[in-house]
Amino acid sequence: MNILKTLSLAVVLSAGMAATASAELPLVSDARVIQPPPGANVAAAYFTVKNPGTEPLIITDASGDIAKKVEVHLSLVENDVAKMQKQESVTVAPGASVKFTHGSYHVMLMGLNEKLLAGNSIDLKLNTSAGDIDISVPILSLDQATPMGDMKHEMGETMKHDMKHSADDMEDGMKHDTK
Repeated sequence: MNILKTLSLAVVLSAGMAATASAELPLVSDARVIQPPPGANVAAAYFTVKNPGTEPLIITDASGDIAKKVEVHLSLVENDVAKMQKQESVTVAPGASVKFTHGSYHVMLMGLNEKLLAGNSIDLKLNTSAGDIDISVPILSLDQATPMGDMKHEMGETMKHDMKHSADDMEDGMKHDTK
């Protein structure tokens, strides 16, 4: 009887290990932060998250030592006014990808603790339903970002908008709309 229990346990453990080994982890690609202009105290991180799994991936938070506040935001236009909303979560459907990009989802870095210099990178962590995902995010100059499809004019406008957004947040005690 002990041999039968031992064999049963071995089969259960092997099946569990095989299921764990076959579970595909979320993939993060195209990570980047555009070097902010001198004196800027904010920046935005962009990347793509792919969920190769069979269950929805829920991104619940972002964190990092690079800034006093690190938050997942969504840019949107309401009544012809562009604004950003802090997101409590972002869901990536099974087999799908979500791009964190200019004009959409992004990770806002507010109250930078150090200058972001092109050629360096920062470390961020995405907290997800699949566990924490550590990502190294390269800092690009505006010229380096242009080949990735980010137009200089748009990035300049984004930087102006982000700096105003940060200044407004500092004035109103970092209040945000929540979804």
